[in-house]
Amino acid sequence: MTTAPPTQSKLESKAEPSPPDRPSAGSKETGGIDLARVPRELGRLVGNDETGPTLICLAGLHGNEPAGLSAFVRVQERLTSEPEGLQGHLVGLTGNRGALAKNRRYLVHDLNRIWNRDRVAALRSTPVPVEAEDQELRELDYALQSVLDEARGRVYLLDLHTTSGPGGAFAILDDTLPNREIAMDFPVPLVLGLEEELGGTLAAYCTALGITVVGFEAGMHDDPLAVEQAEAAIWIALDSCGALQPGSRLEVEQAHEVLAARNGVSSRIVEVRFRHHIDRQDGFEMRPDLSSFRPVEAGEVLASSSSGPITAPHSGLLLMPLYQDQGEDGFFIVSEVQPVWLSVSKVLRGLGMEKFLHLLPGVRRHPELPGSFIVDRRYARWLARQMFHLLGFRRVGRQGRTLVMSRRKDQAAR
Repeated sequence: MTTAPPTQSKLESKAEPSPPDRPSAGSKETGGIDLARVPRELGRLVGNDETGPTLICLAGLHGNEPAGLSAFVRVQERLTSEPEGLQGHLVGLTGNRGALAKNRRYLVHDLNRIWNRDRVAALRSTPVPVEAEDQELRELDYALQSVLDEARGRVYLLDLHTTSGPGGAFAILDDTLPNREIAMDFPVPLVLGLEEELGGTLAAYCTALGITVVGFEAGMHDDPLAVEQAEAAIWIALDSCGALQPGSRLEVEQAHEVLAARNGVSSRIVEVRFRHHIDRQDGFEMRPDLSSFRPVEAGEVLASSSSGPITAPHSGLLLMPLYQDQGEDGFFIVSEVQPVWLSVSKVLRGLGMEKFLHLLPGVRRHPELPGSFIVDRRYARWLARQMFHLLGFRRVGRQGRTLVMSRRKDQAAR
């Protein structure tokens, strides 16, 4: 059972008053939601089957990304007035309320980079967290655990985001088989391997808890189409996880049509190959004419900094160029993955082929971490890393030329 966090006192008395439990009506900031007073729980709908699945829609984990809030409210209002076919449960949760009130990505720390077990455990026993995002994490952790405690069926999480640069919608996942099964239902590009580059994400934390998780990037922050695409993602997720009776809602068919029509790109599945990390003092500035999934060539100038031009280290597709004043991810470069390899990986995982990985050049079993391997990149080339990914492993450590790869837990149905 979860224990309610202590009431906010010292932290918020020095900053802003605690938001009330319910949003005020009539605000024009985001679909009738007053972002200065948005509640932690946006809403909750209970379907006909008590043992049915629960879909959690999380929005606003970054405070300058409110589109998912509006999308959830739209879906909730539609299902409240026309509840036909709802057999699972739908819960909407708000991420960084303090940052949403100020339209900032975050206030002190990026709330989507601090979810690790030790920090969460420490904050559960901390009387009053010192920093804003620590308080947000503790409250959101309590809300998530409350949903898990009450759920009698399988739990799913749709993590809704938007981007600072142009480009279509896409889905992101930590590549467990259950996560992949849901993500493949979205008619948008699917991005693999992002969780290896971004430590401490909520999605990775929830996947480790046994929740089936899909991230969804709905478009640019202020583009009205981002709300429509986030709404479409919620309808598809509801249908995919079994929270709707099959064929009961026309909105599901319309959602597939909306996303398929707006996000047609040649690469259906891509994998992250490179992340350009930036620090605040770098003076980073992205070239102004770039968008996600634009092809780039090795050596092409993509940005500038106080140290000079920044070029693409190799050819591929650009992903999430940074056009905002907060964030540590300048851009990513991804490469296409043929869909057949996902089918191959499912078979290989079922056969337990990981028992032979130590036979690859430059690969040995980790002496302390069960189910993990040490990979020496001087001998194990990129193909070895691909093999680890096919078998359900992710990078959990890197030092110089050495990688530590650990197996993802392909969780069974909860």
